[in-house]
Amino acid sequence: MEKYRTSLILQCLIFLIPLNIYMWGDWLLISVQWAFFRFQQSELGNSLIIGYKEILYIYFGQNTGIFNIAAAYLWAIGTIILVIGLIITIYAYIEKKSSVLKKASFFTIGGGIFLALSAACRFQGGFSIPIGVPVILIIGWWIYHENRNEEEDETEPGNDLDKVSDS
Repeated sequence: MEKYRTSLILQCLIFLIPLNIYMWGDWLLISVQWAFFRFQQSELGNSLIIGYKEILYIYFGQNTGIFNIAAAYLWAIGTIILVIGLIITIYAYIEKKSSVLKKASFFTIGGGIFLALSAACRFQGGFSIPIGVPVILIIGWWIYHENRNEEEDETEPGNDLDKVSDS
């Protein structure tokens, strides 16, 4: 019971911590990114950019460049994968299934990898400090490590035949 609750708390923590800090140019633009949004500060003012709006900026041609496009799509894919991992963890918490938690750990690690690639693409023209990405990878590894040796006894009804001896 404790490991299910701990896994769920850690999965929720992923969405609260800042993932990356970016700087473009000569400190012209500074940005902090979470899983669902990015706070950006520049000489023109402060902005709160929600993830889907970043994709809309690309769609309408307001944001161009291969690295910006790749970073936005990798960010969106990584966040979707993390949300799937959270949903699987909630299901494992409700059903108390360790094998499902192991699958959630793969989604968590995969989402962390996509977010790391997103940070690498945003690195062009400045620097990127991935603060939360290593935390995501550590959380995914911990969930996997806690559930790798446990196998649940899941038997399907009707498939096992009991041997009855006549004595």
